[in-house]
Amino acid sequence: MIIIVSSLLFGHLLFYLLPGLFGTWNAESVDQLYVLRYKYFPSRIPYDSTVIVVNETDSTLQTLASPYLSRRQYGQVVRNLGDLGVAIQIWDYFFPAPMNAEEDSILMACNRSAGNVYFGMGFALKDEPPKLRKPRPASTWEYLSKTKWHVQVEGDISKMYAAVNPNITFPALAYSTRGLGSIALQFDQDGVFRRAPLLLRYEDGFYPSFAFRAICDYLQVPPKNIIVHPGKNITLKNARRPNSLPHDIVIPIDERCNMIVNFVGPWERIVNYDLATIYRASDDHDAMEYTMKPEFQGKLVVVADASTGATDIHPVPTDNNYPLSGLHANVLHTILTENFLRELNTVEMTVVEILLLAFVAYFALKLSSREFWVSVLLLLIGYLVLITVAFLYGNLIFNIVRPVIITIASVFGVLVYRFINEEREKEATRRSFESYLPPSVVKRQLAHPESIFEVQKKELTIMFTDIKSFTTYSSTMTPDQIQKFLAEYFDAMVQIVFKYGGTVDKYIGDGLMVFFGAPEPQVDHAVRCAKAAIEMQKKSRELKEKWVREGLFPLKIRIGINTGEVVVGNMGTQKKLAYTVLGSDVNLANRLESNAPVEGIMISRRTYDFIKDQVLTLPHEPILVKGLDTPIEVYTVPVDETVPPAA
Repeated sequence: MIIIVSSLLFGHLLFYLLPGLFGTWNAESVDQLYVLRYKYFPSRIPYDSTVIVVNETDSTLQTLASPYLSRRQYGQVVRNLGDLGVAIQIWDYFFPAPMNAEEDSILMACNRSAGNVYFGMGFALKDEPPKLRKPRPASTWEYLSKTKWHVQVEGDISKMYAAVNPNITFPALAYSTRGLGSIALQFDQDGVFRRAPLLLRYEDGFYPSFAFRAICDYLQVPPKNIIVHPGKNITLKNARRPNSLPHDIVIPIDERCNMIVNFVGPWERIVNYDLATIYRASDDHDAMEYTMKPEFQGKLVVVADASTGATDIHPVPTDNNYPLSGLHANVLHTILTENFLRELNTVEMTVVEILLLAFVAYFALKLSSREFWVSVLLLLIGYLVLITVAFLYGNLIFNIVRPVIITIASVFGVLVYRFINEEREKEATRRSFESYLPPSVVKRQLAHPESIFEVQKKELTIMFTDIKSFTTYSSTMTPDQIQKFLAEYFDAMVQIVFKYGGTVDKYIGDGLMVFFGAPEPQVDHAVRCAKAAIEMQKKSRELKEKWVREGLFPLKIRIGINTGEVVVGNMGTQKKLAYTVLGSDVNLANRLESNAPVEGIMISRRTYDFIKDQVLTLPHEPILVKGLDTPIEVYTVPVDETVPPAA
């Protein structure tokens, strides 16, 4: 759970510290959904041809045989569009000052005649309004004061853009229009235009974008019927298209009052007309009345300059070179069709991320490492399918990159955690095994751990050793002396056991129980055991001489060996397991040790059958052991190899 929570915090921290990097990755990922929709699901964003664009292009100038168009010619276009019955004309042009009195007056007259013309005005977008406003002509301030909007606000507007440094179409021309609107736009950190501010803070009121101003007039929504909830939505009360019933339109916005523009596709998808066609329409009254008027009547027309050298060409989600007049057209189209996109807020996305991590946690608790990462991979694929479906059919925009980063980070953390734990467990297992298995065997068993945990029946050779009279001597020794003595003794004995590939089963006080033939199969397990016993007796005699010189008691041990079929494997509970052997033949080996001569080795008849051709043995009179009614045949193994076979 610490890993899961840390992954969530890690993902949010990346987006907080490096928004230009990770925020851009996410925005570009969302852009691909626009492209996907246009290419494969165009029916999900039907185009309403009520919105059209009239462009001034290089072809326009060639057709009209003019290097540029005069305001008189623009006036003629305004007049012709008015005669064609368009509902509104949004001119993405800026006329900051008078030029020619006659031509200016013609343009103004045409504007008044059409009655539906909107021009743009420039603002700089700031986080806070300036304390002092820059000097401007009184007529400019008068016009702005008269035309600013007063809307209903419910919420905090402090994060909305503040409009500063206004640069308007000169007042005389501005008064001839239906109104001015802000053409100020703000691109995202990667330079792509994805949003459009609908309202800007201006003094004690607001100024709309000219697309928003025009569409509100078209829908018959005055400023008093506009309710703003910053960070949530803008509501247009009782909006109504011509010949339709009034209803409220709710536009999702962010804290800056930006609307996400729902682009219908690349530039070519918007209906375009050449401005020269409109200009020359008045030359043919019949064509204008019967051919063109049905195409233009009631339409929302955006007029813009798209000629070579025009500066308003920038990247948008669907196109790298897109005239921004098309962005205004898409704003109109989005509001007109009410086909709004909504981006999930931080709280909603955090809930989604927590749900994803809940699945990751469940997989981590229930599945193996391989099943875990495969399941998480399928989970991420499912998430990508979800966000695609939500975009296509629910107009919802999920954060794509952050949940993926968080999920991958959690998977990486879980796998690293598992690896470290497995290494710790392997190390603990290795240390545990090394206490009773030779290092070479431990290495092989760790490579194939499943084999050592199998419980099976096998024929093995079991050895018991015991120190004669150790209990009596130990009563005169301190605990430290006992510990030191046994440590030196057992270390010497275990090294010999490991030398011959034996397994240490357990330490029983001063006794030792070992067996040969498991977990590594050994065909000669009995011979190995007998040779180990001989060497152990020789080593004990060396230790005896050393300890006698040191004033300690004389070390003497007995060894009993038996070969038989036993159960071998991990025995015990889930909390404590021991690799051991069970069976009556184990007990017999213990009885043989009790009856073995001091400093001698006693073996059973079964062991004798295995080693008689390779290890010197001597017959011994039968003995009666506990648990058996009849004496059993036993042999001894001489430690001194000089004993003649005839003996």
